[in-house]
Amino acid sequence: MQLQSGEIVRIESYKHGKKIHRIWKESVILKHGEPLILANYNAQVVERDGKEWIFPGLSIVHFSSQQWFHTVLLYDEQFRLKNYYCNIASPYQFVDGRPKTLTYIDYDLDLIVEPDLGYRWVDEDEFRENSVRYRYPAGVIEQVKLARRQLVEAIHQREEPFTRDFAQTWYHQYLSLKTEYR
Repeated sequence: MQLQSGEIVRIESYKHGKKIHRIWKESVILKHGEPLILANYNAQVVERDGKEWIFPGLSIVHFSSQQWFHTVLLYDEQFRLKNYYCNIASPYQFVDGRPKTLTYIDYDLDLIVEPDLGYRWVDEDEFRENSVRYRYPAGVIEQVKLARRQLVEAIHQREEPFTRDFAQTWYHQYLSLKTEYR
């Protein structure tokens, strides 16, 4: 089944070993394919312990079925790009039998990128701890290292999604889709 622009999907994030980490109940597809572009506004989030909360504002997510990271564009209250939040994670996949559920494995490391493309890594200690706790295989650790290099290279080369045009285009695409489905 081919999902279409405007359809709603659920995002499930897992930790290595298939332990649920976090769920975003509803995100709208802006573009299906490679890359997959999703959006959510004031997203309902469920934590592993069942607690629910609202992630405020607009987020546009750039997912890849090939790369070991995805990027969340976060917008402020005036819908200006606030920053990019990059998660080192397995490539996404849709669940057999649940075609509107997207899953990936979160590998702890995150990169926060400012609109001026300055960046900083966070959660490196969490990655070190979890690589021992969950016994990350050598192949996973190599993929994480490669993803780190690829992300930094994409920023330096100003590749999508790290361009002003990308942020504006998908913001406007979200607005037009929101208007179309009212």
